[in-house]
Amino acid sequence: MKFKLNINKIINATLILLFPIECIGCNKEDAYLCDKCFLTIPLHEKVEPFEHPLQYVDEIWTATDYQNNLVQTAIHHLKFRHIKELAQPLSRLLIEFYDNATRPATDDSRFATRDLRYSIIPVPLNKKRLLERDFNQSELIGKLFSDYFGFELLADAVKRTRNTPHQVGLNKKQRQTNLKDAFIITKPDLIKNENIILIDDVVTTGSTLEEIAKALKENGAQRVMGLIAAKD
Repeated sequence: MKFKLNINKIINATLILLFPIECIGCNKEDAYLCDKCFLTIPLHEKVEPFEHPLQYVDEIWTATDYQNNLVQTAIHHLKFRHIKELAQPLSRLLIEFYDNATRPATDDSRFATRDLRYSIIPVPLNKKRLLERDFNQSELIGKLFSDYFGFELLADAVKRTRNTPHQVGLNKKQRQTNLKDAFIITKPDLIKNENIILIDDVVTTGSTLEEIAKALKENGAQRVMGLIAAKD
């Protein structure tokens, strides 16, 4: 596995040398997503109701839609071409959306969220996928988000206990079965009585967030919300 990991690093380094850094939208050099193209990505104007029922997650907020070509390409290139720099614009989507959604001028009581202090937990990868990728894209995004707002990042507070198959193509019931008891809390003392934001790149049914939130609340977490870059 280490050999495979080193090969991936060599391949990625070679690709960077052979191909210039250019925008995934307009091919302008020196940025993987230039400001002009970034500003064409439509942010959700408000917190949209999550259409799937939630039992353990208090709310799921999404910044934009996965169907947007730039968003989809950015996430794909981050995860599968290992272009870590694309975590920056994806985190910027979360930062701008969260900042807008929690402005105190609104009359919506849910936005009292602004007054709460949160700990940030990125959705963890399984060990095999983490070794293959050499990073957790949700942790990269979560680190930038937590640094901006001054929230504490608890990157190792939740751990996957097994290598669950990909969720793509599974219905909600299959996703729930696939993830059952797949997460454990490794640092319960940091979770008790805390408000938690779970960070991820894409959400579909919310099954992953639900399973993590269940483990968090069983260990004393007060409020758990999901903040996701894109809704599929």
